[in-house]
Amino acid sequence: MSTSTGPARASARRTAIWLATLAVVALVLWRAADQLSGQWDEVRMRAGSLRPEWPLVLASAALVLATYALLVHAWRTLVAAWGSRLAFWPASRIWAVSNLGRYLPGKVWSIAAMGLLSRQAGVSAGAASGAAVAGTLVNLAAGFAVMLLAGLPVLRSVAPGGAGAAVAIAVAATIGLVLLPVALTPALRLMARLLKREVPVRDAPARVLWLVVLSNVAAWVGYGVAFRLLALSLAPASAGNWLEYVAVFTGSYLAGYLALVIPGGIGVREVAMVSSLTALGLTTPVEAWLLAFVSRLWLTVLEVAPGLLFLARDASLRFPPSRTDVPS
Repeated sequence: MSTSTGPARASARRTAIWLATLAVVALVLWRAADQLSGQWDEVRMRAGSLRPEWPLVLASAALVLATYALLVHAWRTLVAAWGSRLAFWPASRIWAVSNLGRYLPGKVWSIAAMGLLSRQAGVSAGAASGAAVAGTLVNLAAGFAVMLLAGLPVLRSVAPGGAGAAVAIAVAATIGLVLLPVALTPALRLMARLLKREVPVRDAPARVLWLVVLSNVAAWVGYGVAFRLLALSLAPASAGNWLEYVAVFTGSYLAGYLALVIPGGIGVREVAMVSSLTALGLTTPVEAWLLAFVSRLWLTVLEVAPGLLFLARDASLRFPPSRTDVPS
């Protein structure tokens, strides 16, 4: 009885997660249909008239890929500080392939895959898992700080008398960024106690921690600017400045990431993005939903393609095409 209980529970849990995901997607589609009711003629007109400015699309994609390279370098620098070394391309393979795990329910798969692939590449277990967990914590903390700082002009403009709150948020976010390298090791120890699991904790030089923090901050800004370029490629006359788009993208991405059981944050990210774009007056509801759906496709391709390319390369090296030698 006990031997079959475990697999049965795991299967039931997976089914429940996928049903919850489908329910969220259905809710998002219902909300989109509700908001766009009576505007379907405009939706068809705008969708049919979309003529992307491909140079801007390519520029936004190149910027996202550049942020990936920056994050890979920061991660391998942290791994090196903890006693192991990885060249850039092996580190890129590990980072890109493990990134595919975010499209599985539960965000821990990316961290687990990164640890496993790193150990296969000869990185110590402690450095692999510790760097993966530390990198995730820094990424989330930097994302929230960037969202708060980039959103300050928005707060001042939309909240009457919000200048005092804006200053307080700016001070808090700045202090958080400054303290992040110092707080990283205690945060890892606290996580280990809360999870009741062993999370390797090692000290790293301050310059390495600062590199990791600043790289993640730069990455979030890069994502936001790339999102702005994508918006301009679809609607050259769209309103707003790059700071507003950095805040919108970062906030919506974090909302999707923190929806732990939803693969890729699908649905949650789109609702947050549409709500932010329309609340700030950057787009109409029709434009917001079109941009949300296009950005989902755009970012999914950029997140999935590098990992799949590395896997395809691995498969080609493992199983080279057979060749029939023709005698001369």
